[in-house]
Amino acid sequence: MNEQEFSIKWQMYSQELFTICFGYTKNSSDAEDILQDVFLKYLNHKVVFSDESQEKYWLIRVCINACKNHVKASYHTRVTLSQEILEAYPDKSLKRETDVLARIVKHLPKKYKEVIILYYYNSLKTNEIAHILGISLSAVKKRLERARNIILEEMEKYL
Repeated sequence: MNEQEFSIKWQMYSQELFTICFGYTKNSSDAEDILQDVFLKYLNHKVVFSDESQEKYWLIRVCINACKNHVKASYHTRVTLSQEILEAYPDKSLKRETDVLARIVKHLPKKYKEVIILYYYNSLKTNEIAHILGISLSAVKKRLERARNIILEEMEKYL
């Protein structure tokens, strides 16, 4: 792959992949590092994709796996400033609905957070999510339904 081809792929996928990374890490520096690692893996990947959708799904899957590995590795060793503030002053830091929603999504179980991020933040269709996560379409729909119910219940507590 030459520099121009790589630049085209970067323009096509980097923003969407960054959004996924940021959704997992909640830290732009970590998201950028993960994104860079994903594209390095892409450059070293020798398989030719049959079409752009297969290439996109591969990149998203690699991105999600890299994010999960990063979160696992840093879970016990690092607490972000926003977490400290939320724990110290839970009422004062939740003044806006978006803050409440972000906090709720952040604390969803992984399997629900994944589908919420891919569906709402990345605007992927349910069949695309099923393909990326390697689960059935009905499982994606059920996870979205359960995640929405959890979010609604939690939002009612705060608002």
